[in-house]
Amino acid sequence: MTPFERMTWDQDYLKDKHLLLIGCGGLAHAALPYLLSSGIGNVTLFDGDAVEASNLNRQHLFIPKDVGKNKALVLKEYCSFHFPKVTIISVERMFKPQVEKLASTIDLVFDFTDRLATKLELAGHFEKLRIPLFYAAAQMNAGSSAFIHLNSITSAMLFGHVQDASILERDCTVDGVWPTVVASVGIHVAHQALQFLTLNPCPFAGAIDYFDGNTGLWSRFHFNPKEINTKVSINVQELLQDHSTPIFFLGEDDSLPSEIISVTASELKEVIEKINRPCILLCETGSRAKAAAEQLSKYFNFPVLSWNQNLDSFLLLLHESNV
Repeated sequence: MTPFERMTWDQDYLKDKHLLLIGCGGLAHAALPYLLSSGIGNVTLFDGDAVEASNLNRQHLFIPKDVGKNKALVLKEYCSFHFPKVTIISVERMFKPQVEKLASTIDLVFDFTDRLATKLELAGHFEKLRIPLFYAAAQMNAGSSAFIHLNSITSAMLFGHVQDASILERDCTVDGVWPTVVASVGIHVAHQALQFLTLNPCPFAGAIDYFDGNTGLWSRFHFNPKEINTKVSINVQELLQDHSTPIFFLGEDDSLPSEIISVTASELKEVIEKINRPCILLCETGSRAKAAAEQLSKYFNFPVLSWNQNLDSFLLLLHESNV
């Protein structure tokens, strides 16, 4: 069994992950219970809206007596009852990108909002912070999702065609949306998030997924690989801010922290191909890691970085980034 296979499902690993959900409507209802039952240990919820009677057909975790209450608060109460070991924070207002002071431990963001202008703002905001974000949307009898991150698409690739969001804005209260479409999109994104967080292959990177409610089928549309974030300038310290970044040690050392994966030089390329995302390489002195990173960077279109100093100095940096 390879180090990669050992980490594909580890609930002790997931319990330290911290998710940020913005929007607590139907998409959150479909995704969140599965994320928590899979082992996620920390969640922050944002929503400024109150539950309305018209929400109940597709936001199935709400019940009639919740009408008038804040959505984030009610969703927190539901999840706290069913998943008592999970730390859940609810913020009873909409997320304000320019004023929020987020915990540095956010591993992944979900945009479950229903306004195009908000989605544009959130995508650009978290892209600048280099925090990975899942976009999701459901309208009428169709839905879509995409992943914005260093090895995937950019906010400009997803929304570059939008000149005026107010012209394209749609309204669920007018257009309607099938509850089953909402559920399909939410579960789809939850599954992809678990693939990403457990270091599984992420075939959705660099693409937008589209759900056709008429056929019940998903389609995947890949962007031109040459357009994807191939020239991202980033250093090891910045990459460590993304707590899902894989860290590989060339060799065997049972004393290393659990987030560092020991691999042999012969299996390194195959492992990185499987996880398909930016990563950091280590070794005892830094020289082997540097040589490996220089070689692999020619092969992959995302950052493969090395720590070019000794292992102890990296362990100190890792400790400081987790404090």
